[in-house]
Amino acid sequence: MKSVWVVAVVVCVVLSSAAFAQITPRHLGMGGAGIGVADDAAAWYQNPAGLAALKVPVLEGKKIGIDAVGTYADYDEADAWAIDVSGWDPAKRIGAGVGYSDIEEASSMFGFGVGVAIKNTALTVGANVMFVDNDLMGSSPASTTDDDPTWLNLGFLYKFEQPEKAPIRAGLVIADLADESDNGPFLDLGIAWPATDKLLVAVDVTDITDEVDVEINGGVEYIMGKNNEIALRAGLMDNGDDHDLTLGAGYSFPNGFRVDAAYLNADWDETWSVSVGKNF
Repeated sequence: MKSVWVVAVVVCVVLSSAAFAQITPRHLGMGGAGIGVADDAAAWYQNPAGLAALKVPVLEGKKIGIDAVGTYADYDEADAWAIDVSGWDPAKRIGAGVGYSDIEEASSMFGFGVGVAIKNTALTVGANVMFVDNDLMGSSPASTTDDDPTWLNLGFLYKFEQPEKAPIRAGLVIADLADESDNGPFLDLGIAWPATDKLLVAVDVTDITDEVDVEINGGVEYIMGKNNEIALRAGLMDNGDDHDLTLGAGYSFPNGFRVDAAYLNADWDETWSVSVGKNF
């Protein structure tokens, strides 16, 4: 299995899917499952097809809904931070996003993505590009042909309607189209199932063709409070041999700001992350 570098929030992870990714506290709290979720500022890299189907409100007097989140993480003695911004035009069903992350003495990454709906169907498609700058003792954390690889990924998302509930979101990501890992491309699947109007269940299966190692990550998000202002999360993240427990929570303020935090209990260490987000 590839090394997994979990430095929460923008935890830079070399998943078995060979995708270089950031993980926000919400994503981490749900065990790292995000391919089917992909509905907020992190959508541009979780699954760029989600950019055309964000759950980001459009504020009064505006045509575009924008979500931004800034994150900080602590892993062992390394600091990590990131910022992600994604927005969409629900009338045209198109969206775009951008992000930057940096892990102290390890890696930095800049990327962007776009997504668009296919006519009047429930299908959206998207693509993202991520430019990685590795500084891990002069070598890349993944076995790549380039120490500073450029990842190109395609995403697809389909919404299955269900009576009196939000749609089930099924996502597919074709990762590493440029074969920077010498093992790609990879196929990753994700499901986000709103079991009730309060409970979301998400599961990702990465590298389903077993080019390197199949991994299964999953978690839940439960919304509570008088105004649905509290979110509680729990999940299991695949470490290659077993699963590590993840926990998370979030709170949304009346002024539109929200804070989130997450914790990963791994055999090799503990990781925590916090973020501040807002809709514009």
